[in-house]
Amino acid sequence: MRIFKNRGDIYFSKINKKKSAEQKILIIALVAIIIFTLIFVVFLSFKYDFSAKKFFAPDNPQITQAAEEGEKPLPQVSGKNNFITLVSSDKNLLFVILTQVDMDNISYKVCSLKASTICDGKSLKDIFKQSGAQNVKQAVESLLSTDFDYYICMERKQYADFFDELGDFHYPISSDIKFKSNNDDINYSLRLDAGEQKLNGSQVINLIRYYLDEKNKSSLSNDLILNCLSQQINSDNFEKSEELFRLFITNCDTNITVRDFSLAGDDLRVLSDYRTGASLYSAQAEYEKNSLSTESLQKIKGYFVK
Repeated sequence: MRIFKNRGDIYFSKINKKKSAEQKILIIALVAIIIFTLIFVVFLSFKYDFSAKKFFAPDNPQITQAAEEGEKPLPQVSGKNNFITLVSSDKNLLFVILTQVDMDNISYKVCSLKASTICDGKSLKDIFKQSGAQNVKQAVESLLSTDFDYYICMERKQYADFFDELGDFHYPISSDIKFKSNNDDINYSLRLDAGEQKLNGSQVINLIRYYLDEKNKSSLSNDLILNCLSQQINSDNFEKSEELFRLFITNCDTNITVRDFSLAGDDLRVLSDYRTGASLYSAQAEYEKNSLSTESLQKIKGYFVK
C-alpha cells in the first residue's frame, strides 16, 4: 500500500509477511526519538521545577514563605529616622545615644557619646544642665551636620523601669566586672560575673556608663545598645505596643507624638517580625581628650546622613 504519491513514497505490504527492513528502521528511529524526548523533559522538570505551584508563586521569597506558612506578607517600608536619647539623673546628663532606624535597608545604626563630649566649646552635660534636652539635640545636629528627627529625654529611674517593661534581656559579659565610682556627680557601682547574664534596666545604664567613661570604649556600649534593640523590638512587644507607648510618653520628655507612633505602625511591624532580622551597625566614637577626633567625627556623620 502506497502512502504518498511522489518519489520516495513509503510502502506498507498488504500481505501478512515479515515487515520490511525499511519499516523497521523507521519505527526504531521513532521510538528512540520519543524515549530521548521523555528523558529530556523529565530531567528539565527535576532541575527547574515546572509545577503549576512554582509557576504561579510570587517572585518575592518573603511573600512565598508567608504564603506557605499561612501568614500575611510584611508591608513595604522605606525611609530613615534619626533619634537622640538622653539619660539623666537629677539634671545631670549621664550619656547620649544616637540611633538611626533605616527602613530602606532594614537596619539599626548606633553611636553612644559621653556626657563630657565637647560641642562648640561646651560639654553636652553643661548644655543639658543650662538649657535642656532640645539644646543638646541642636548642638549634636550642628556637630554632625545632620538633622535628628526626634529627641527622647528620660530620668534614670524612668528609663530603667521602662526597660524592664520590655521583657528579659540577656547579654554576654566578657570578663568579671567589679567597679564603684567615687569621683562622679552621680556615683554608681557595678558587679557582674563573666558569661551570659540577665540584666535589668539599672544594670544596663551602669554598664553603658562603665564602658564609656571608665573603659573609654564606645564600641562596647554600642554593642550593648544594639543587642537591646534586637531583643526588645519583638513580636510580643509589638502586640502591646499601644500600651507601651502610653507608658513611654508619660515618663519622658520627647517630641514624638501619637501621630508619629501611628504612622510608624508598618515600620514597627516589620522590625518586630521574626522573619526580618535587621542589620546592626556601630559608629564608634573616639576622643582626643573630650572632643571627638576628626576621623571619628567624619565616620559618625557618614552613619547618620539621610
